[in-house]
Amino acid sequence: MYFPQMENFYKKISKVGSSPITILVNFRFSQNIMQKRTSYTISAAVLFTVFTTAVIPFDFEKNDFEQKFYGFATIEKIDANGNNVFTQQVHNRLVDTGETFLLEQTFQDSNSASDNTQIGAICVSDEAQTPAESDTASTFDSGNSIAENNCKEDTSVTISSQTAQVGPLTFQAGSTNVANGDTIRSIGICTNRAASDADYNNCATASGILFSVIDTSDVTLNSGETVQITYTFDITSDTT
Repeated sequence: MYFPQMENFYKKISKVGSSPITILVNFRFSQNIMQKRTSYTISAAVLFTVFTTAVIPFDFEKNDFEQKFYGFATIEKIDANGNNVFTQQVHNRLVDTGETFLLEQTFQDSNSASDNTQIGAICVSDEAQTPAESDTASTFDSGNSIAENNCKEDTSVTISSQTAQVGPLTFQAGSTNVANGDTIRSIGICTNRAASDADYNNCATASGILFSVIDTSDVTLNSGETVQITYTFDITSDTT
C-alpha cells in the first residue's frame, strides 16, 4: 500500500536532532496498526527532540565588556653585581578597606579626595601573610619585624589606558629599607603619607590605609642586593 501523506511526515521527522530517525511502518498489517505505530514513532521523535535540546548546549556570546579589575605585583631581585636573579608576578588580594577607599575617592560623600592620601606606597613585610578581605593596615603591620623604612612612595603614579602603575620602586638592603639578611614574604599596597614623600615605616603610619595584599615567594636580601617592585592595577575591559 502507498500512503502519500506519510512521505512528507517522514521527511520532517528524519531531520529531528543530530542523527536521522528511521520510521518503521509495517505495511503488512492493517491501517489501524500502522497508525498506532506511527503515533508511537511521533512520540519517540518528540521525546528525542526534548532530550537533544536538553543535553546539547547552545553557543553563547562572550561578554566583551567584562571588566578585568585586578592587581598584581612584579618583583625583580637584583644582586650586588646588578644582575637580575629572578622575576615573579603575583596577583593581589583587594581588601575591604581598599574597596571602601575606591568608593570614597570616586563618589561624592562626606569624605574629601586628596592627592597626598591616595594610593601610591608599597610596603614590604617579613611576615608570611594569608591575605584576607578583613586585613587592615594595622593587621598587616602587626606581624612585621622589619625595623627599617619598609614603605616607599611613588608620588607620580602612571595612569594610562585604564591601568594604574605604582613604581617600579627599589628597596635596598642595609640600613635603608630592610636589614641585610631580611626576607620579604609579603607586600602591602598603601596610601601615601600626607606629611612627607620620604620612605617610612609601617603601612598604618599617619592613619594609612591598606589597599591590597600580595603573598610573595621569599626574597632574602643580602648586602648590596636590591629588589624592584611594581604594582599594576588594571580595570580595562576586553574592548578597551
